[in-house]
Amino acid sequence: MSPVEPFLVHIRCDTDGYTHAVTEDEFATGRHDGRFRAVCGHVVLAAPMIEAPGRFDPECRDVLRGGTAPEPSVPRQERRRSRWRSRR
Repeated sequence: MSPVEPFLVHIRCDTDGYTHAVTEDEFATGRHDGRFRAVCGHVVLAAPMIEAPGRFDPECRDVLRGGTAPEPSVPRQERRRSRWRSRR
């Protein structure tokens, strides 16, 4: 019997704008507070579902293609500029 592929949920992160791959187990763990650990190690703060998907995270792509999990470390969190700022 062949191994079963993990089910992945793709969630856009509100802090970095990328769409990240999240396993089904991580999705179930973080569904109540809206924070999910992606396969790349990034903590995803889910964007509103009305947002269009962003670019797929290159680190998640590398992990999925290579099949190896990244070394445990403190994930980098980058804050993008708010799109709701008033323009003057």
